[in-house]
Amino acid sequence: AVSRAPSVLNGGLENISPIYWGAIIAFSAAVENYGQKINKKPNYLPGDLGFDPLNLYQKKTPEQKLDIQLKEVNNGRLAMIAITGYAFNEAATKISVVREIGLPQA
Repeated sequence: AVSRAPSVLNGGLENISPIYWGAIIAFSAAVENYGQKINKKPNYLPGDLGFDPLNLYQKKTPEQKLDIQLKEVNNGRLAMIAITGYAFNEAATKISVVREIGLPQA
């Protein structure tokens, strides 16, 4: 039997140390703290972490910027729902998502 790293795709999430989950929560809290700090800036827009090296976003009209922001929020929500569904599915069936959908196993 080949040993694999625990993941939503490979199964075995119950084998992950609680220390890891604590680190994930701490990292998420740090990111949220950073977000709260930049949120207080007068020119802050939701989702704008100041990373636009090609200056593509700044060239958009206000209507285009709003459209991009709404698409990002909706895509993020859909991704969170999907990954939560995978985790619940694996927890309920004890079968990895990759194996369940028929992808080849290495």
